[in-house]
Amino acid sequence: MLRAKQIFDKGINRVRNIDTLFIHLTTVLGFKPIDVSDLLRSEIVYSLSSFDRLVHDLVKLGMLDSFKGNRTPTNAYKNFSISLNQFDAINNASVPPAAFIFEQTISSAHKHLSFQDPDKVSEALSLIWHENHKWQKIATEMGMTQNNLKTELKNIVIRRNQIVHEGDFDLFTGDIQPIIHSDAKQSVDFIDNLGNTIYDLVK
Repeated sequence: MLRAKQIFDKGINRVRNIDTLFIHLTTVLGFKPIDVSDLLRSEIVYSLSSFDRLVHDLVKLGMLDSFKGNRTPTNAYKNFSISLNQFDAINNASVPPAAFIFEQTISSAHKHLSFQDPDKVSEALSLIWHENHKWQKIATEMGMTQNNLKTELKNIVIRRNQIVHEGDFDLFTGDIQPIIHSDAKQSVDFIDNLGNTIYDLVK
């Protein structure tokens, strides 16, 4: 699972570099923050995308470990649905090996799913993590209440969707919604912490 963590770290580092650029443009080169505020919007979008990718990767790698007998299967894993064609391909595999075909099966099943909303994240992690109270466990590790943790994630997802699907324009006034550096940084820091916490709990 280390590979999943490394990819997540690279994604967050890209976001940190965007933040450094925003700071340089506004404090050194004299740009008005509002004129380069799309950099802040991209920080929210990219950090959440990195988190989504992390959950996808952790689940896929964890399920592969279970398939290979290196991880205790969860009930959700045991109930993971595959088609008869996929079953036959896995069961009769030689080259490529069965694990590779199973990995492709997982990717195919999950490729259209988004693991950002707390309920979706919990559902995905059930495939590899036996913990019954996932968000409570994560919240405890992060020093937060479960409600505050889930609310903060939901709010970041809402803002991300406003940026991606609505251009971050207010649907009533038609004006672009304001965004400030501290809010974007807080969102990125939160996602970074959340991703690392989940990795440490399920690895």
